[in-house]
Amino acid sequence: MTLGKEAVAAADALDACRRRVAALEGVWTALERLAELGPVSEILERGPVETAAALDLDRVLLSRVEDAALHAEALHAPRDPDGAEATLARLREAPVPIDYPLVEGEVLRRRRPQLVARADGDPRGRRAYADILGWDVYLTAPIVLEARVIGFLHGDRDPARGGPPLGELERDGLGALAGGFALVFERAVLRRRLRNQRQEMRQVASWADARTSELSDRAVTLATDREPGGDDEPSRGAAPNESALRDLLTRRELDVLELMVKGETNGGIARSLVVSEGTVKFHVKNILRKLHAANRAEATSRYLRLTLRRGDGPPGA
Repeated sequence: MTLGKEAVAAADALDACRRRVAALEGVWTALERLAELGPVSEILERGPVETAAALDLDRVLLSRVEDAALHAEALHAPRDPDGAEATLARLREAPVPIDYPLVEGEVLRRRRPQLVARADGDPRGRRAYADILGWDVYLTAPIVLEARVIGFLHGDRDPARGGPPLGELERDGLGALAGGFALVFERAVLRRRLRNQRQEMRQVASWADARTSELSDRAVTLATDREPGGDDEPSRGAAPNESALRDLLTRRELDVLELMVKGETNGGIARSLVVSEGTVKFHVKNILRKLHAANRAEATSRYLRLTLRRGDGPPGA
């Protein structure tokens, strides 16, 4: 009898080990697929998709942490793809402050994933997004980068489909995936920054080469060259150059303005700079005020005049 119990226990342990190995293989495959993506926006969009596939979840939500609150970024619900978009819109309208008694506040402090289950007597507001998503049992894991929580992954299973309940295996799997996701995301952000830096350096080099050629090829005449800002230079109506523009706007406002010039929407700018749309709207409002522009088109026009007037700025700025 004892031997039979030991055999059953050994079989259960072996089965648990196999399931854990299978879960880790799924997590590894998901991270490999995410690492193959290019733009940051694609990684944010595909993160919940790969997480759901790796851990057999019915809904996965990716949120970012900004201004001490959770802001929904992407939602994957393969059993209800049509409703997922509407649900995500509602979630984005209702950021969740990370404070007591929210479970995510504890997860943020401990930096460890957690399996959350509704219990009798739970205070209202203990479970993030519970009013909209209506989940009773779910997983949550922090996305930690440089000792700072920059986001969260949430996931659950629909009990109506009769699948196994969520447990420690899925909790640990989501924690491992969140850790790998942070590294993949960081690499994509750094890659984008390096690409932008290379592009800016090429523009500066091209501009400097053109200016050097202009100076060397200009005919020399028996006359005194006019110095910028001298008596022969008009003092009224002269537009400031790019350096004046940098003095007028902050570095972040310049980033937003440059993306505006390229035709990006507020949503596109938010994804590129990894900030909320509300933050982008705030910067746009300040930009219009400082440039005395009535709208985005007028701000774009004034930016181009300020940076390209008489070759004061690099082409393509």
